[in-house]
Amino acid sequence: MISTVLPNPPRWLPVRVVLGGMLASCVIAVSGGAGFFAGWSGLFDAALLARGGRSALVFSLAMLTAVSAGYTLSWLAEACGDVVMRIVAWLGRAVALFPVAALAWSLVGWWIGSLGKPVETLMPLQLDADLKDWRLLFGAELWEYLALALVLAVPLFGEVLGGVGKPLRARLQSLCLHGVAWLIIIEDVLHFMGWGGWMAQAIRAGEAANVAAGVVVMAWLSAVFCTLFNALPTTQTSGEGPLATISWLPWPLWVLALSVSIASQHFLWLMLWLVIGVMSFPACFGKLRGQAVAMQSFHLASWSFETLSQLIVWLAAIATLHPQPLTGGVMRTFQPLLITTPAQAAQTLSDPTRILNAGLVLLGASLVLHLLGQLLMLGARDRE
Repeated sequence: MISTVLPNPPRWLPVRVVLGGMLASCVIAVSGGAGFFAGWSGLFDAALLARGGRSALVFSLAMLTAVSAGYTLSWLAEACGDVVMRIVAWLGRAVALFPVAALAWSLVGWWIGSLGKPVETLMPLQLDADLKDWRLLFGAELWEYLALALVLAVPLFGEVLGGVGKPLRARLQSLCLHGVAWLIIIEDVLHFMGWGGWMAQAIRAGEAANVAAGVVVMAWLSAVFCTLFNALPTTQTSGEGPLATISWLPWPLWVLALSVSIASQHFLWLMLWLVIGVMSFPACFGKLRGQAVAMQSFHLASWSFETLSQLIVWLAAIATLHPQPLTGGVMRTFQPLLITTPAQAAQTLSDPTRILNAGLVLLGASLVLHLLGQLLMLGARDRE
């Protein structure tokens, strides 16, 4: 639910995304021991650009599905009154806060194990020479993309539905910056070798130059999507100042990429917490102006709980891709999300109960923190 805590998007957002992505690529490359401009070579790598095109097609199909379903349901909920709209928005937030790794493994395990249906990237269609038909081959190729797009559409649908009240263009542009991170996890789960699957392998292998190249390619692709969505009308004013610019950059994705070169998990988690706090603080700061100290405390507490709620979602993403096993205290809750061997994958597909339970526990914690933040916000409004 990143879009619900961000300020208004600034002008020239695509340009800022490209420049920020190229700078972040340099930082990731240097921190991993590669050359300063090593990541920029990705713009001239035909194979990587082709992978980016495959992932862009998947993301387009997922966005089309999620936006059409989410916006239609939002419109119907608004027509039914405030109570229905709040319930629908809360359900959308619950879907958006569910860890994507647990969601993907659970859906695929249910699809294959319970229904016995195929997933082309995991079980390619095998036909005898005399049975080969262009329609069957085309359907298998199409399903390779559609299966991935349908899984990705679920969290994107939750984001669109849960962001009721935020202008549609801002919600969609936010998904262009942060929703692509889910591509890494979902492509890795379904063994789809697009940009996301390639990034997952590079992160686990510690290949800083390749990860930096992937960041640059996705910066340009995200900028293209943001440019297309600029055609949508909006009634909100553009965000002003450096804080708005900083907020509208894909920081969680960059921190996820930094796990290729940062061995300390606790430092990575602290960095992610600070990043999410900085991203959401401008919207909170606008509510603090001219308020009494008691009112400011309500808004700050609400901001803190919402930040922690988002932190759990992104920690689950890092736990899924981090090259080292998770250790220590409450972080063991994320351990079922880390699946690195074929034996673990086969066990999870045959019985996704363990990863599903871990996802539900993390979802419950995120929802409780989110609801506490909302209650504090309502309390502040009542006092006004």
